[in-house]
Amino acid sequence: MAGHGGIVHFSGPSNKNYDSSSANAHHQIICGHCGNSAVGAVVAAYFEHEIYWIRCPSCGGGTVISNGAQFPGPKIGGDVLGLPDDVEQAYQEARSCAGVNAYTAAEVMCRKILMHVAVDKGAESGKSFAYYLSYLSDEGYVTPPMQPWVDEIRKNGNIAVHEIPATDPERALGTLIFTEQLLRMVYMMEHLAARYTS
Repeated sequence: MAGHGGIVHFSGPSNKNYDSSSANAHHQIICGHCGNSAVGAVVAAYFEHEIYWIRCPSCGGGTVISNGAQFPGPKIGGDVLGLPDDVEQAYQEARSCAGVNAYTAAEVMCRKILMHVAVDKGAESGKSFAYYLSYLSDEGYVTPPMQPWVDEIRKNGNIAVHEIPATDPERALGTLIFTEQLLRMVYMMEHLAARYTS
């Protein structure tokens, strides 16, 4: 290990001072890059302030743990198969925002995903948000049992966009869960049906 300015560098097995059995040489993480749960190698640490620089053994991506907070944080929510590229990108952005406690941004992205889905399913672009919601219902993508929680996505996204108080984390995570389920109903079931039915 080599130290500089209070930072301890773990340079790997080639360093004669490196002790891979040390409790400080590894750290359990859920990687914010690849999503795998792994014991990452600590490549540097600033123990006085509890800051660790960690390399994921699965993807090689770098992670910083600072006073218990992880950057980039693990994505919140689950993967959804069968998403078109633009919807996938928007959903991953919402998950990443929630993973770094950017809850307002996460809810805004969930609201925006409703527009992406409507346009992907044939709605005309450049219309009002209300038009997209009506389109999803009129075309059967949002069924009556789904309507209450799709309305929560809309309502919570509107609050995040238009109101000043900080976004409630629990509400934002609920908004993301509703969005994930919408995407599963609209895309993933169709994707799986194409795979498993003749």
